[in-house]
Amino acid sequence: MNQGQNNYLVATGIRLFRVAAATPFQAVEALKERIDQRGHLPSHLSDPEIGMSLVEALHAGRLNFIVMDEERTLLLGGEYRGSYEDQVSRRLADSLRGLLSDNLYYQTDYRTA
Repeated sequence: MNQGQNNYLVATGIRLFRVAAATPFQAVEALKERIDQRGHLPSHLSDPEIGMSLVEALHAGRLNFIVMDEERTLLLGGEYRGSYEDQVSRRLADSLRGLLSDNLYYQTDYRTA
């Protein structure tokens, strides 16, 4: 890990990605860049963790992202429909519900659904 960086888990699509970045916002940006780069790779050099469906969803603006700590105990931020949130809203949590434990899900405010 580089100095000044933390390890985060970033949820999107149907899976979690481990991302090293200085902030949760930068973790989202780093994952978006990785997904975008996958779209530019020849098929024989593909990233085994990123399928073309993620690339297509990113380019269409359909991907949402939630950043959490490595232990999956805290929600640290996220992006819903292209807008970054310092506090994860319930509507963002609902969009990725299958990747969140009940403990994480109920950290969000039901009034932001």
